Amino acid sequence: MKSLFITSFRQVATRSALLLALGLGAGSCEKILDQTPQNSLDSNTGFTTRQDAVAGLRGCYDALQSANYYGLRYQTFADLVSNNIRHTGTFPTFAQISQNTILPDNTDTRSVWIAVYDAIQRDNYYISNVSSLSDPAFNTPSALGEVRALRALHYMNLIGFWGGTPQGYGYTDGLGVPLRLTPTLAVGADTQPLARASEADVNTAIRADLDFAIANISSTSTVNSGVTRNAALALRARFELRVRNYSEALRFANQVTGNVTTGDVLFQLLFNVNDQNQLAFFWFPASAGGRNELDPSDDLAAAHPTGDNRFPINVVNATNATSVYPAGTTRKYFTISTNSDPVNIVRYSEVALIIAEAAAQTSNLALATTQVNAIRAKAGLAATTATTQTALLDEIYLQRRLELAHEGHHWFDLRRTNRVQTAIPAYTQTFRNLWPIPFQEILNSGKVLVQNPGNF
Repeated sequence: MKSLFITSFRQVATRSALLLALGLGAGSCEKILDQTPQNSLDSNTGFTTRQDAVAGLRGCYDALQSANYYGLRYQTFADLVSNNIRHTGTFPTFAQISQNTILPDNTDTRSVWIAVYDAIQRDNYYISNVSSLSDPAFNTPSALGEVRALRALHYMNLIGFWGGTPQGYGYTDGLGVPLRLTPTLAVGADTQPLARASEADVNTAIRADLDFAIANISSTSTVNSGVTRNAALALRARFELRVRNYSEALRFANQVTGNVTTGDVLFQLLFNVNDQNQLAFFWFPASAGGRNELDPSDDLAAAHPTGDNRFPINVVNATNATSVYPAGTTRKYFTISTNSDPVNIVRYSEVALIIAEAAAQTSNLALATTQVNAIRAKAGLAATTATTQTALLDEIYLQRRLELAHEGHHWFDLRRTNRVQTAIPAYTQTFRNLWPIPFQEILNSGKVLVQNPGNF
């Protein structure tokens, strides 16, 4: 396999993605490519063959690759708003994000909202229809586990931007998002607008999905580079850390196998020349074929200790630029000719830092020190000199920022630790820690969907 979506299967993945977005079933490769044209498909047919189920599963993964999701905007916006990325281009919607002055009519943040709910709709259809498939050659519970892990990830991402409280996540008065756990199949009852669930209710659904995934996913994913049990465990650890449930974060993270070097990647989206993302294009200058919309921030550059071998990866500047890596870019996204750089969703380095933080928060400073030193050693740095809980946590937060730069974590780290206003003093309006719900979504709901406080 050359990527998550084999080139020869591109039509299958695209068609199944479209059908799933509409709540319609996708057939096998042969059925999709050879079927008689028709105006509609019976959504009650579901998946009748193993090929149907594999094509539908690819459609679920395909949703993550959208340029409005992990293909560009999701992780870019998380680093743009948190001062890891500087906006250098012309898009006013990006400028709002870079200053955290987002208006409810921002079309780019709405695009992310729509892309995530499109992914959830695909997952809901798959979950509702694949269970009846009985084929010894297809591990239905494992495939279901993969899709439920994806759905949990989507709701974590929605809450990350639009939910919780200004102080963080997991508080009793936390705001949620509309919680759809069944597919929309037809205009009518399925399409009635939903009010926002509480954050607690969304968190319950996230835990249920990840519990199912951990219990049912086999050691390898159904499709190349998909969600494994290991990745599902890591997602659960991420979630528990976000809501400050440190003992549980530690329990799940300790079950993840891997290391910070050769076993680092746990879940990664792959792209190719026929299935591209827009990351390098938005980073690269016009002279090198890009649109020069983004640069690494000066603040991120200054955060690197002397001798940190991640600096030339995270920050390409005039002193370390080459013909392959022009100044003002990152070496994480550089294949401008094909726009095929992989996108990391979960890495073991994140898990090591989850263990470090959860251990520090529960007063196991020795374990915290060991884990953070593994990250420092990989970066070419000497062991930490931090010895107190406060100093160790500051070191862990720094290592998370540097190790996971441009992968979409820093904003959520600032939010969950209530450090937004401390880290970025210009952000004086705490209500903006929650992004405004897209205004068009509120209008479409007949105002059943309620805006985040402080916005209009």
